[in-house]
Amino acid sequence: MSTFTVKNILCPIDFSQNSELAASRAAAAAEAGNAALEFLYVSPLLTDIGGHHEVDIQKLQDMEQHILSSAAASMEKFIKAHAAGAKAAGKVLPGDPGEVILQRAKEIGADLIVIGTRGRKGFDNILFGSVAEKIVRLATVSVLVVR
Repeated sequence: MSTFTVKNILCPIDFSQNSELAASRAAAAAEAGNAALEFLYVSPLLTDIGGHHEVDIQKLQDMEQHILSSAAASMEKFIKAHAAGAKAAGKVLPGDPGEVILQRAKEIGADLIVIGTRGRKGFDNILFGSVAEKIVRLATVSVLVVR
């Protein structure tokens, strides 16, 4: 029987309570296995709605930049609070959360993705979708879903 060795962990977060729980599990796994840990926040692009509504694209782009800057500042605090003992880094990227998470996992050679879920059910899940569900379905590496 082969052993499961983890060298790189990707932990997508949204700064929610579920993210904090996933972060603590990811940090514990990283510390136990001496693995590198990257937290990832993905900000959806507001300009994607521009083609469907009459909106000021420049204002949306400015708002996107503000969100990304704020998230970067929050990321530093998040890492200090939830992964002080691990070899942790943070990344903030724009785009579709599911697609960006899967792409980033490939880029860093992640062996494991640790992701929180809000546990939406029924109509909420249909309406809003589930990033965690998409990751479980499409990831080429192991995924730990934390509730």
